[in-house]
This record gives sequence, structure tokens and C-alpha cells, in this order.
Amino acid sequence: MRAALTEKSIDSSKFGRVVRLSDIEQTHPMNNEDHVIQDLHDILQSYYKVALKRFVDNMCMHAADHHLITGPDTPLKLFSSAFIASMTPEQIEDIAGEDAVTKRKRLALKKEMRELEAGRRILN
Repeated sequence: MRAALTEKSIDSSKFGRVVRLSDIEQTHPMNNEDHVIQDLHDILQSYYKVALKRFVDNMCMHAADHHLITGPDTPLKLFSSAFIASMTPEQIEDIAGEDAVTKRKRLALKKEMRELEAGRRILN
């Protein structure tokens, strides 16, 4: 913009280098009303972007909640308290139990703790 105005500037004996108001208006045609409209448009566009992301996130959360947790066909309805109470301990262990590696490690650590406790008693 400065280059465009420099090209249109003229020498004045009284004021030095000056630019005509009509040249400035041609370079920068927006008036105050247009600036306000542009600013409001930018603000609304920014709000729209944020609101759209929030809306999409909420819709995804509601869909997941409905289909997985609270809806009529949720898979969690299979695990009612009556259903769990009717299961054998072996079935519950198969569904919710530890894997074999973790179970072996836990048993080995318990054995080591018993042995260390016995050694401590001997030393006391």
C-alpha cells in the first residue's frame, strides 16, 4: 500500500510530499461501515469454527454413549448382576481374570515375599 501511495504522491512547495485524498480512497476503498462488517464477519467465522468442532465432538460422544453404554441394544446389558451371579467362578475367571504370565509372576512374588519374611524372622 505504501508503494502505491508513494507512486501517487506529489511535491508541494507548501507541505512537501503529499497524497490526494481521492488517491488514498482508491488504494483503500473500505469505509468504516465496511470495516465493521468485515470485523463482524471474521468474528462470526471464528466462532463458527469453534462451535462446529464442539458440536461434532458432542455428537460423537452422544453416539458412543448411546450405542455402547445407555442405549437399548448396548453390549453392557449382557453383563447384568443376575447374569454375573449365574456364572461359575471358572467362567468369571475366563472373562475377567488375569492372564497366565501375570498370574505366574504374582505367585512367584508372593513366594519370594514369604521366603524373605521367614529369613527376616530367623535374623531377629
